[in-house]
Amino acid sequence: MHSNETLLMSYDFFNDSVINNWSTLVFNITSSYENTIFRHPILYVIAIYAASLVVIGTIGNLLTIFVLIRPKLRCQTTMRYLTAAAVADLCTLYSWNLNLFYKHMINSYQNDIEDLSLSKCRLISFLAFTSLQLSSWYLMLVSFDRAMNICFLFWKKDLGKPHNSMYIILIITIGIILLNSHLLFINGFAERNCSPYGKQTCIKCYKRLTDYRYVFPKWEKVHLIVYNLIPFTVMSICNIFIIYQTLIVTKRQTTSSRNRSTKHRIRKQRQLTTTLILITFLFIILTIPAMIYHVFLRHLFEKKKPLKYILQGILLCIQFTSHAINFFVYCFTASNFRKEMVTLFCLHRNEQRQQQLQQHHELRDE
Repeated sequence: MHSNETLLMSYDFFNDSVINNWSTLVFNITSSYENTIFRHPILYVIAIYAASLVVIGTIGNLLTIFVLIRPKLRCQTTMRYLTAAAVADLCTLYSWNLNLFYKHMINSYQNDIEDLSLSKCRLISFLAFTSLQLSSWYLMLVSFDRAMNICFLFWKKDLGKPHNSMYIILIITIGIILLNSHLLFINGFAERNCSPYGKQTCIKCYKRLTDYRYVFPKWEKVHLIVYNLIPFTVMSICNIFIIYQTLIVTKRQTTSSRNRSTKHRIRKQRQLTTTLILITFLFIILTIPAMIYHVFLRHLFEKKKPLKYILQGILLCIQFTSHAINFFVYCFTASNFRKEMVTLFCLHRNEQRQQQLQQHHELRDE
């Protein structure tokens, strides 16, 4: 049920003004701009799309994990990094992306999940920043490892071995968790002598009592460097190098040898390169718009809440799409991934049949 303010108040998107319909005739309501509730069809579409990303992304990332940890794939260093990326992608979908659905479809006052309690504020903010950064760094490791394998012979025999990749993943994970750990302890505060009413809440998330710019924009700048700038730079350099080397090697091998095994190896290498480049390319393309907005345009929309809600929602949906679609990229570009997925489902069906036969035999014996 909506409050009286919600029922009587609407927003003029074109004139950037609040229209208080019949309020002077029925109630004496005075609402500040900050506490205005904005409704728009685009916001509902954004919320539904965000919820669909949670469902599709959860199923896709879980399937990705189950397929990549199969014996034939988990013995490869690249697949271990991609497994770690899938776990991080799964976590990202349950932070700010899920909040879009809650804010515009569930909560009557368009409050965030973080506003429910101080513990939720700190946990969600930590999960959001940490999982996004881990996802981008794991993808960066994929490109970096592939480039090192091509450039240095010792890499694959030493640092690039699968068991070493687990230590690298652990170091990166601990480092980023420690980097964002302050969000679990000092992010947000609860206002004293405060009574929540309507859109007004007593939890001030992403702020400190002594610093209202603690997370946005101060920590956000650090996040953009860790999440965007460093991985983008490394991925771009590595991918350019990988493409260049792959083209040279492919040209040499196709002109010097026509052996079937050589052609098969070339095809597999090209397929893996295509998959990795497409994943990193989609990640860069889908996350750059949000980065540009937060760095250059965000301050322009501070006093235009409706447009800010719509623009931020659209950019967040684009950004989180990159964390939900990798499963489909693997299915489309990687034949070994498809084969392992088919094998996984076939094994599951065979197990079900064996269980049914066993139950049938037990019933007959009785």
